[in-house]
Amino acid sequence: MRNFYSAYWWIFLLRGIFALVLGLLAIVWPGATFTTLIVFLGAYLFIAGVFAVVGAIAARRTAENWGMFLLSGLMGIILGILTLYNPFATGAALIFLVGFWAMLAGIFEIIIAIRLRALITGEGWYIAGGLLSILFGILLLSNPETAAITLTWLFGFYAVISGVMLISLSFRLRKK
Repeated sequence: MRNFYSAYWWIFLLRGIFALVLGLLAIVWPGATFTTLIVFLGAYLFIAGVFAVVGAIAARRTAENWGMFLLSGLMGIILGILTLYNPFATGAALIFLVGFWAMLAGIFEIIIAIRLRALITGEGWYIAGGLLSILFGILLLSNPETAAITLTWLFGFYAVISGVMLISLSFRLRKK
C-alpha cells in the first residue's frame, strides 16, 4: 500500500514547477515581480480585513474582544486599499521597515553576544553577524530601489532552489 506522499507525488511536482517559474521570473524581471508581490500583499490585506470584519460582527454577542477584531479588520481593509492604490509607496515602506528591522536585530545580536561571553566561546562570530545585519540594514536604507531588486533576486534564488528540490522529491516519491 502506498503512503500519502507517494500517492500524491504530483502535488510536490506542481509546487516545485510553480516555485521554479516564480523564482526565474523574480530573477529575470525583479522590478515587475516586486511590484506584483506588493499588489498581492495589498489584495491579501484587503480580503483578510473583510473576513476579519465579518467575523468580528458575527462574534459581537459571543466574544468580548470582538472590537479588537473589528479594528484589526478595518486596518487591514485600509492598508489593502492604500497598497493597491499606491504599491510603490508600500514597497518603499517595506524596504525601510526591513532595513530598520535588520539594524535593530543586529544591535540586539551584539548585545546578546556580549552578555553571553561568560557562557559561550566564539561570541565574536555572533558579534560579526550582528555587524553584518546592521550593514545590511544600512545598505537597504541607502538605496531602496536597488534594495527592492536585491530582495527580489534573493527571493528568486530561494524559489529556484526550493523548486528544484521539490521537483526532485516528487520524482523520488513517484518511484515508491
